[in-house]
Amino acid sequence: MEHDHFFQEVKQMVADYLSARIQLLKYDIYEKSAKLSATLFSSLVIAMLASMMLLFLSLALGFYLGSVFDSYGTGFLVVTGIYLAMLLPFILFRKSWIEKTIIDRIIEQLTEKEEDEK
Repeated sequence: MEHDHFFQEVKQMVADYLSARIQLLKYDIYEKSAKLSATLFSSLVIAMLASMMLLFLSLALGFYLGSVFDSYGTGFLVVTGIYLAMLLPFILFRKSWIEKTIIDRIIEQLTEKEEDEK
């Protein structure tokens, strides 16, 4: 009889422990998801603002070069050529530069708390 009571208590303690671990895991997932979402959102805002700045700087450069060459078409063609020259390395090395960097940062965000606990 006493053994049955002991095993019931142990069974209840294990069930409570597993329930607490599952709840802790859920909270950990919520926290990591929130951090990742916040990082992605702030990166998106920065990228949008940088894109707008780049657009207006490109327009200004295009008009300036157009006045230098006495042809706005030529000025904007030169700006397009500059962007094409900058785009080619990114296309060629996107897996090793861009994708690897993004993957590394996401993994860093997801494993940040685990490193803090150690």
